[in-house]
Amino acid sequence: MTIILDNSPVATALLQIKYKSESADLMKALSDKHFLSYYFPIKRNNISLGLNLGNSSIPLGQAKLSAISDAKIDSYLFTTTDQLMKLSISNDTITIIDENKYIGWESFKMKCLDILKIIAPQMNTTEIIRTSIRYVNRIELPDFNVPSDYIRTIITSVSSEPDSIPYPLRQYNMRLLMDIPNSDIYSIVNHNISPLQNNAYIYTFDIDVLDRQCLVFDIITISSCMDKLREIKNNIFFSNLTTKTLDLCK
Repeated sequence: MTIILDNSPVATALLQIKYKSESADLMKALSDKHFLSYYFPIKRNNISLGLNLGNSSIPLGQAKLSAISDAKIDSYLFTTTDQLMKLSISNDTITIIDENKYIGWESFKMKCLDILKIIAPQMNTTEIIRTSIRYVNRIELPDFNVPSDYIRTIITSVSSEPDSIPYPLRQYNMRLLMDIPNSDIYSIVNHNISPLQNNAYIYTFDIDVLDRQCLVFDIITISSCMDKLREIKNNIFFSNLTTKTLDLCK
C-alpha cells in the first residue's frame, strides 16, 4: 500500500557513493573550473596543509620559522547559488545533498543520476564499495505527553506502566543499528524529539540505509541500487510512525 504525504517531512535527501580511489580519474577532472558548472556555479576547494619543520622547534612567542609546506586539495564542494543543492567529492567519496523542497523520489533520483552521468566517463569501471541514501525527516508534534501516540520505537514514560521512567519526557533521543536479512545492507536510524518555544515539539527522524555490496560504477546499476535502498527506507519510515503522526504530514 502506498501512502501519499502531501506535506512531505523530508528536510534533506542524500546519496553517497564510496569507491576505490586508485581506479578513478575523477579528482584530475575536477581541476577544470568549468566541470559541473552547469549544475553547480559555485565551487570551493578544501585544502589540507602539512608543514615539515625538519629539526627546528617552535619557540614561544613570535618567531620566524623555516619549513617545507605540502598543500593539496582534499576535496571539492560544489553548490547551487541558493546553497540548497550540494555535491562533495573527495578521492574516495561522492556525496549529493538536496535540501530543496522535496517533490518526490523520482525527482530526487533523476537529479542524482543526471549528476552521476557527467562524472561517469571519469569513473569508467571504478569499483563502488558502498552505496547509501539518507533521509532526514522533520515533523512538528503538538505535544509529547504520550510518546507512543507518535512513534512505535519508544521507551515509555507512562507512570502506570511497571517499566516506565518516573517522570515525563522533555527530550527523546535514540539511535538504532539494524541489519537487513539476507543482504549486505544495514541501516542507521536516529530518533530525536526536542521542545520548541511554542510548547510544541520537533521530531527528527533520520534514516540512513547503506549497501556494502561491491558494484561497478554504472548508471543503471546505481539506479537499481537506489530503488532497493529506498524501499527499505520506506519500510523503516512507515513501520516506525503511528497513524497520528502520518496524519500530520497529509
